[in-house]
Amino acid sequence: GVNCRVNSDGTVLQEPDDEELNEIVKRIEASGAESVAVSFLFSFKIPGLHLNVRIALSKTGIPVSLSHEILAEFREFERTSTTIINAYVLPKMEAYINRITMHTGANRLRIMQSNGGSILAQTAMQEPVRTILSGPAGGVVGAFETGRAAGHNKLISFDMGGTSTDVALIDDRLPVTMESYIDQYPVKTPMIDIHTVGAGGGSIAFIDQGGSLRVGPESA
Repeated sequence: GVNCRVNSDGTVLQEPDDEELNEIVKRIEASGAESVAVSFLFSFKIPGLHLNVRIALSKTGIPVSLSHEILAEFREFERTSTTIINAYVLPKMEAYINRITMHTGANRLRIMQSNGGSILAQTAMQEPVRTILSGPAGGVVGAFETGRAAGHNKLISFDMGGTSTDVALIDDRLPVTMESYIDQYPVKTPMIDIHTVGAGGGSIAFIDQGGSLRVGPESA
């Protein structure tokens, strides 16, 4: 934690001092952390405190996710949870997209978002939480466009992949929600409203230690 005092109106009463920040940076380095999420109570009003932490961590080379950039709004629980998930997937996404852009060039690559749109590769590396359900979202966009071409705007999409079967209800437009959960953690970014209704075609069935039949999430 970082000691700082802020009024509810956003007035900073006490900023964290350099000595305290340096001590926290040392502890983070010693922990072997691969990524850091930063979320202060009123950072959506006063992002400067976040930026001070980023500067202090910059010398470590550890990627940093700041909550005011990921979700610039009040209600710190959802903002913090979304920022943590962003930090969790950031190192792998950054490395993965960097490898692709080495061959394609960053300006030629766009990444599908969970809301059915696309973003620049650089944005996806910094805010990968936007891509959490981008695969299933692509299926719904494809169903929507195919249905519209056939003269149908009211559809139920059915997308059976290797690990899950996902459905979405399309009523003249793509269904979008701001309330989603990843492994019971709230993620508050725009996503196509998709529901997993079963295992996928490649899901592996097995008998667990208690003798019960289990299906997935491992896939063939």
